[in-house]
Amino acid sequence: MGNVERGATRIHGFHSGELDFQLMRVLGACSSGGGSPGEIMAARSRMDDDDPARWPGAFAATADDLMEKADLAMARGHVVSARDHLLRAANYYRSAEYFSDPFGAEAQRLGLASRDAFVAATRHLPFVVKAVDIPFEGADLPGYLVVPPGVSGSNKAVICMTGFDGTAEELYFETAFDAVQRGFTVLIAEGPGQVGTMRRYPDLTFRPDYEVPLRAVVDFALSCREIAPDRLALYGISFGGYFVTRTATYDRRIKALIANAPISDMHAYLSGLASAGFGMDKGGGDLRLEEIDQVPDDIMPTTTKLAFKAVCRRYGVASFSEWMAALEAYRVEDLSRITCPSLALGGAGEGDETLRQIEAFAASVSGSVTTRIFATREGADMHCQMGNYPLSNAVVYDWLDETLEEPSTGTD
Repeated sequence: MGNVERGATRIHGFHSGELDFQLMRVLGACSSGGGSPGEIMAARSRMDDDDPARWPGAFAATADDLMEKADLAMARGHVVSARDHLLRAANYYRSAEYFSDPFGAEAQRLGLASRDAFVAATRHLPFVVKAVDIPFEGADLPGYLVVPPGVSGSNKAVICMTGFDGTAEELYFETAFDAVQRGFTVLIAEGPGQVGTMRRYPDLTFRPDYEVPLRAVVDFALSCREIAPDRLALYGISFGGYFVTRTATYDRRIKALIANAPISDMHAYLSGLASAGFGMDKGGGDLRLEEIDQVPDDIMPTTTKLAFKAVCRRYGVASFSEWMAALEAYRVEDLSRITCPSLALGGAGEGDETLRQIEAFAASVSGSVTTRIFATREGADMHCQMGNYPLSNAVVYDWLDETLEEPSTGTD
């Protein structure tokens, strides 16, 4: 008599906290069409424990398979199936890109594949998702305008910014999908130093005065007929929390601010974590980009080497000391200039420094502020609430709906 079993797929995480975080990151997009748990765990099963070198191939292979399925479904007239395959492929290519060498051709290829799959999928969504180019200092910043069904004129809207290693495509799964279900027009944008921008402009790195590129983003938003100037919010996730917090101290056109989390001192936010993570808390001199590949794996794991290379690429620096010096300029000097309503978000598992900066923000801004710390029991305590986007987005957009009904004076 043959065996009867429930299946061969097993749920296994990693010993590495970074790999577990990235696994949860791709799983978190399942609720908005960016993944399937079975596909994700099947990709995980093709990796050796804690070996990030296997990650790009595992997720790229899954994405490649979905691209073939999408082509076949489209050829047979199954448009919805093809679209859904493309959406998942886009997110898997993004995940594969993450653990690729940020200076290598593979990362570029996977990143462009993610964008291409996403753009192809958007042609078949029941609402408008239009790729846009935002003019800025001779460059075109990439983004997407997402418009709810039936909206053709002025509408409540939110500009969404990701952080250090997120992408515009990922922001669709992370927050824009849930926003459009609630009737919001969304402008997703990437600025200098961010992944999508650096695919186009490798030398356009992060800058501390992010209010300058975001001024161009707001200009573009207000040129869109689907965006109401008096109901325009700004939402920043991860490092985006710094970008939007700083911008809100300058730009009165922002009528509501969501910072997840509100980072006002990037040096304090990163220095302790980075010093320990890169081994600089033990002394021994500087860490330089040109030497990183020669560091033995038993001294510095591959995940850490890749993270350091990403830091050097996105900030335009060549050493740890140069990065630490550059971070001194990434500060918000006068939080009291923020007079619009604000929502400050964080997770209980994000560490003392994150919570300290949230408290400092709430105590310093001049406008009304709501603080929400997501608990471990809610499954949302991770950075950016990656374990529970539906809850995070419910908090964000319910608050925003209630807030945009009230008059706002904006910020100085």
